[in-house]
Amino acid sequence: MSLHQALRFSDPTAFAARTIEAHEIALSGGRAPDLDSRVLRAWRRSGDAGISPDQQTPCSVLSREEMVAARERSPLSPVAAEVVDSVADTSAAGRHLVVVADNHGRVLWRAGSGQALRRADSIAFAEGADWSERGIGANGISLALEAGALTHATAGEHFVRAHHGWTCTAAPIRDPRGQIVGVLDVSHPVRLASAETAALVRCGARLAESLLAALPAPSPSGSPSPSSSPSPTGADHEDPSVTINPGYDDNATHPDAGTNPVTSIRLLGWKPAIVRADGTSISLSPRRAELVALLASRDAWSARALAETLYDDPAATTTVRGEVRRLRQVTGLSIESQPYSLCPRERDRVDYLRVEHPDDLLRLLPDSEIPAIVDLRYGI
Repeated sequence: MSLHQALRFSDPTAFAARTIEAHEIALSGGRAPDLDSRVLRAWRRSGDAGISPDQQTPCSVLSREEMVAARERSPLSPVAAEVVDSVADTSAAGRHLVVVADNHGRVLWRAGSGQALRRADSIAFAEGADWSERGIGANGISLALEAGALTHATAGEHFVRAHHGWTCTAAPIRDPRGQIVGVLDVSHPVRLASAETAALVRCGARLAESLLAALPAPSPSGSPSPSSSPSPTGADHEDPSVTINPGYDDNATHPDAGTNPVTSIRLLGWKPAIVRADGTSISLSPRRAELVALLASRDAWSARALAETLYDDPAATTTVRGEVRRLRQVTGLSIESQPYSLCPRERDRVDYLRVEHPDDLLRLLPDSEIPAIVDLRYGI
């Protein structure tokens, strides 16, 4: 048996079979030839931490409230959505799962097609789950944290047998001081292993680091600015006793809302953007553009309805709440909560709602494959 690394991508099925054989040899006390010493050490630490190779779920999973608070505390909070949008494939044909974990190995954000999300759910590769080495054994995320560099975990290189059908590529994300603040991971079935995944992960991690470097420096007191302060409960919520955005005005975060109002919301064509009275333009990422288009398409949305429409997962309401919060912060749009609705005066500025000819709708977010957007594009 040989574990030549070249086989990882040239013949992923053969490489996977050999890693699984090596896993069984090593765990039975034998010596597996050509086994990466870093993986072997990670397996030993996993066993010493009390992780079983037959374990099905992580040792801990954050509650909804704990997950929201962990996101708020993460330095990646302002940039995670844009990074995930840039790397994910949420189309029906999408095969890979994108995950952003914090520097403790806890999954805080993820995205993928409905199929990818369901596969991930089957092994509890879900938001809030502890995917550190001590939480679920050696895996792509834990190896990247340990090595401080891009790593792969293919099939049997995972300590837990339930993960042997996956291949994972992960890279640490560093802040401007060089400290690891999280991990970007792309995972998919073993048969789809490709060297191109490494390039995708590397680019995604670099994007995250570039966005972090572009963020404003914290105030001298070290306290967060008003626009980034968490709510009293640490959650963006649907709890009627706590309100982040009590009305349509969001002037505490965006003083321009009154003196420099939105004059156009451009969703037709390839460059969606928000334009204000002074001519300034705020570009929209694909996910934010889809969210604005959906908000404009009807009077109001529940978090559950948006989650099902955007992610094909009605349980992804926490992700939706985070997306809406970041959309407010980045664009200054006035979006009411409980249910979510776009301010009428801004809804009147949405270009696709004012087209004169039905064919003009064909230009609505041409890259989007979300069924609800496709239906809007064809006037359904």
